[in-house]
Amino acid sequence: MSTSQSNAIAPAIVSVKGGSGVEIANGGTTNETSVIIAGEGGKHIELMDGRRGLGAVSADSTGRWTFSMTEWSLGLHSITAHASSGTSLPWTFTVVPNK
Repeated sequence: MSTSQSNAIAPAIVSVKGGSGVEIANGGTTNETSVIIAGEGGKHIELMDGRRGLGAVSADSTGRWTFSMTEWSLGLHSITAHASSGTSLPWTFTVVPNK
């Protein structure tokens, strides 16, 4: 049985952007409460914020995936992507009040 590359590689978060399209740096801050998380690797990926499940996505034929979520609460978030092939490193960001 052959295994596609997207099945064999642990997921990695490669980009987190606010709903406006502005990149949120790993360890950075944002006042946006809509976020788009992009990654690669894995086949069926479950996104977590600490221990809280956010939802699941499936990778496309190239192994890439995206996940959108609104209504992020103020405070620190530590996002990880989980798949049968492993777990990503965390991507952290803090949502701060809009000034």
